[in-house]
Amino acid sequence: MGLGGKIKQMIRNWLEIQPAIGESLTILEINTFDGICFRNQLWYRGDPSELHQYYTQIDDMMGNSKFWAAVSTTGTDFRKIHTGLPALIIDMLADIIVDALNSIKIVNNDAANETWEEIEKENNFKDLIKQAIIDVFIECDGAFKVSYDTKLSKYPILQFYSGASVEYEYQAGRLKTIIFKNIYHKDHNRYLLKEYYSKDGIRYELFKNEDEETSIPLSSIPETSGLQEVHDNGFMLAAQMMFNGSKIFKGRGQSIIDKKIDDFDSFDEVWSQWIEALRDNKTQTYIPEDLLPVNDDGTFMKPNTWDKRFVKIGSSMGEDSKAGQVLRVSGDFEYEKMLQGYITALDLCLQGLISPSTLGIDTKKLDNADAQREKEKVTQYTRNKVIRVLEKVIPAVVVMCLKAYDLAQGKVAGDYEVTVDFAEYSSPSFEAIVETVAKARPGQIIMSIEKSVDELYGDSLTEEEKQAEVKRLKEQQGIIEKEEPNLLGGDINV
Repeated sequence: MGLGGKIKQMIRNWLEIQPAIGESLTILEINTFDGICFRNQLWYRGDPSELHQYYTQIDDMMGNSKFWAAVSTTGTDFRKIHTGLPALIIDMLADIIVDALNSIKIVNNDAANETWEEIEKENNFKDLIKQAIIDVFIECDGAFKVSYDTKLSKYPILQFYSGASVEYEYQAGRLKTIIFKNIYHKDHNRYLLKEYYSKDGIRYELFKNEDEETSIPLSSIPETSGLQEVHDNGFMLAAQMMFNGSKIFKGRGQSIIDKKIDDFDSFDEVWSQWIEALRDNKTQTYIPEDLLPVNDDGTFMKPNTWDKRFVKIGSSMGEDSKAGQVLRVSGDFEYEKMLQGYITALDLCLQGLISPSTLGIDTKKLDNADAQREKEKVTQYTRNKVIRVLEKVIPAVVVMCLKAYDLAQGKVAGDYEVTVDFAEYSSPSFEAIVETVAKARPGQIIMSIEKSVDELYGDSLTEEEKQAEVKRLKEQQGIIEKEEPNLLGGDINV
């Protein structure tokens, strides 16, 4: 210890400063990865009964204070409504992304392009990609795999497994093996098939019931008896797809709605309270007991909790009493307060994911036009983030399909370069472009007469009618077209 260290030690001893004692904290995780995938599936499915059952059965270690976990304790029934917002967000984003997929091309290889067109058609590739995007949005990640079954097709069979059906093995931070899980139910038994895809090939393990330690022969059930392992491929016949990395489960993905679950719960609560308030604030009729409507058997008709058409009040014999009168009272619905709560809850649900105008939500009551145009960028950021991943995943999927086809044909797997073209999002309209250019060139002609006529009339006029209109407009402006004179006086042969 140097002189400085000895001086510090002396000062510490003189001041009697004790070093801090480290505290030990225990944090319990509420859900497993599969549990999170299952929960997200329920939010996407959007069945209120399923959400209610789920949240009333789990212990969130917060007193189950969420809206969907609430249970009436006084016998008063209340309605829980799910808005369907998570599914609407996910489906809209998937549609925007897939609709922008223009083309997939193999560079400088016409034969491979023809083969890929057949593979693409055989596997309904666009629909498969759309469903894969939806699955990853919900279940955090997933993977494509290529298999072969000549009884079904002479081309590779492409499938996508969502996060709950795959596992990954990493080595030095790099993906080494993708494990696909398949469940079969046979003779009251549950069989689990694990398919291990790596650069070394494909191998299989079959397990029975809950025992995942001891594998059984593939011939145990008909579904797996014909499987053949593949060795020494030199490339992996599977490709991982993940848009966001999980901060909880290393090496796994994260759903786009994971951080929004509480917001969705609050939004459902706001809307459910809104409808409940509308029901409670209906115009009610107060009827004296001796004036109550009766049923056919002479008994008093009872109002239910939904319609609340009338309320029984006691009768009075007083001369000036109004108790014997039928009274109608209108409710007092606090619309502005309810609307503000709805807008705030909706805004929290959409922040960082998608713009309200993208979902077709009436933006007039949310923000001004400039704010909405800025919010539209959120949709573009989310879309671009997904497309950056797809620009890597789709070429990898195409290449492994083509290589698998080469091997099936008894050829050596070729080398392929694949390009994917996505259209731009929210491109400015023709009218917006003209307006912008006109402002940049004030007082200048930016469009020819021919183009103006074509844009104005479109297909409503024939070409001959358009040419006649162009000629008339030019004559009005003093533009006269004449044939160029032949100075040589004879025919010109070129």
